[in-house]
Amino acid sequence: MKTDRKLLKEVNIFDVYKGDKLPEGKKSYALSFVIQDEEKTLNDKQIDSIIQKLIINFEKEIKAVVR
Repeated sequence: MKTDRKLLKEVNIFDVYKGDKLPEGKKSYALSFVIQDEEKTLNDKQIDSIIQKLIINFEKEIKAVVR
């Protein structure tokens, strides 16, 4: 994941939802990521792998539920 961290340039929260469609005490965050390799173009497989690792870490570290 160390190489992946070099490629993850930016993480932004662009929406936060709290409301009746979520269980009490829960929030929904919408995130965007900027993933960039300065030396070459990333392909879909590489990007999908990085995103999958991010999802696993969010679920494991902060008990996020990815929808």
